[in-house]
Amino acid sequence: MARSCNFDRQEKLILAMELFWQKGFAETSISDLVGHLGINRFSLYNSFGDKQNLYRECLRFYLDYYSFGASDTLLHEKAGLAEIEAYLARFVALQREQKYGCFMQNAVLEKSLNDESVLQECQRLFCRLQTSFTQVLQVCQARGELLAHVQPHQVAAFLVLQLQGIRVLGKAGEYELLDNAFVVLQDYLRSLSANQTA
Repeated sequence: MARSCNFDRQEKLILAMELFWQKGFAETSISDLVGHLGINRFSLYNSFGDKQNLYRECLRFYLDYYSFGASDTLLHEKAGLAEIEAYLARFVALQREQKYGCFMQNAVLEKSLNDESVLQECQRLFCRLQTSFTQVLQVCQARGELLAHVQPHQVAAFLVLQLQGIRVLGKAGEYELLDNAFVVLQDYLRSLSANQTA
């Protein structure tokens, strides 16, 4: 029978996530984790299993509480093009705060070729984003706010692609390039509106 831990498990999970986010899976040792989390090896293994299992749990936590939480505004029934633009603007601004890039994107680049679970989490993220964008755009079209010829699922896929590019430019510190590109993205989104003024 596993012994119960005498610490806040979620707090330690967040600390582990931050360390993996900063250093990557390969460069994070068990000793690093023990030191950063402030627990001994027995407690680490007893609470989280091995390093691989802890890493996977960190990825799931990141998606559920960071990535998905940030996109909740797109789930509102009244969400429209303005909400999509606001979401993208917040995403662009976030790049200046997250100097280590996107934890999920980093994981995909490092681990997806040899860890199916990482690839599955990545697919879960992309599916959630595309579904959210598609639903908003479909509702906009039904309300007559989106041009009739626009294909919501195609635009949604394009926006998911843009998010990944934004992450790469942010990690590279190319903020001026990012800001200039975002102006074009804003213009594109506004061009889809059926309520444009001459």
